[in-house]
Amino acid sequence: MPREDEFEELAEHELSGAHAATQRFTPEQLIACERCLRANAPTRMNCLYCGAALPSTAQSTALRRPVLKKLEEWEQGFNVVLLPRAGRELTPEEVGVAASLLRLDAARLVEIVEARRALPLARASSVAEGELILKRLGALGLAAEVFADDELLRQPARIRALTLGEDALVCWPTLDAEPRRVAWSEVFLLVRGRVVTKRVEVEERRGQLKGRSEIVEVREIASDEAVLDIHAAAETGDECFRVMADNFDYSCLGADKRLLARENFVTLVETLRARAPSAAFDDEYVSSRALLSAAWPPAERTESLGLRRERPGRLNTEAATVVTNEAQFTRYSRLRRRLALRGRG
Repeated sequence: MPREDEFEELAEHELSGAHAATQRFTPEQLIACERCLRANAPTRMNCLYCGAALPSTAQSTALRRPVLKKLEEWEQGFNVVLLPRAGRELTPEEVGVAASLLRLDAARLVEIVEARRALPLARASSVAEGELILKRLGALGLAAEVFADDELLRQPARIRALTLGEDALVCWPTLDAEPRRVAWSEVFLLVRGRVVTKRVEVEERRGQLKGRSEIVEVREIASDEAVLDIHAAAETGDECFRVMADNFDYSCLGADKRLLARENFVTLVETLRARAPSAAFDDEYVSSRALLSAAWPPAERTESLGLRRERPGRLNTEAATVVTNEAQFTRYSRLRRRLALRGRG
């Protein structure tokens, strides 16, 4: 994210926090932290000073609000997912209350609700925060559920080749690895999407006498690859296999194999759907990406590439920033799996 956007977001957060701080509470309403004994506003769930969980009272329970701080990808999160609802439409006042609670734009919240699909609303930092959001949304007539990152971010097994047998699908992680066999009747869900990755490499020349660095070169590489998750409930346990379109051996297609990977990928998906007719097929990830990004933005990381010698006595520093939606797609696919298993049960 550009630094200007980071500063703008921080300023908005500070302004909202300053606005919240203008609310006055009586000494009787303040909550004392059991660890550091300092008084906190009854709207807080954790101590402002030491971070410990604050005790709950009947009065503070009605006033508490989730913090919903931005979590890093490596932090354990708890995802609040809106479940499809039927019934009356939300009033503008209810939309405003829910949007304020979730730190979402009201128009985007309306889009998510009107999609009539299970979509994420927020990524909380604790179970207690997630349950508080569920309670507040329930009062507005919105049904939701919390799913932990431990469940939604379990990585599928990447496979490089398939064998399409008469009664089973054989998955090969690599050509020399032990294959994994799954009966066609156990394949219950296919989820198709796209993994978009952008890599920006920046080479900088160090300024003289600790001056500002000068950008020497910027290199940008982007990829857009089709992906398919094959979900199965095999005898050995629930399994998920991932096919990346550009890193797959399509020999299993036989005479139907074509020259281009994108054509072969479409044929493979059609073949799998024909072999596993009872499996559900989800192809709505791409159309849902904008709505998913509200709670599950693409992951971004920056890594150092070390030093590069430009000429004797002149060293430049290199760094790469990678932005990808693969973790977002994994969460989406795992969520569809959970919901499909419920229907299957």
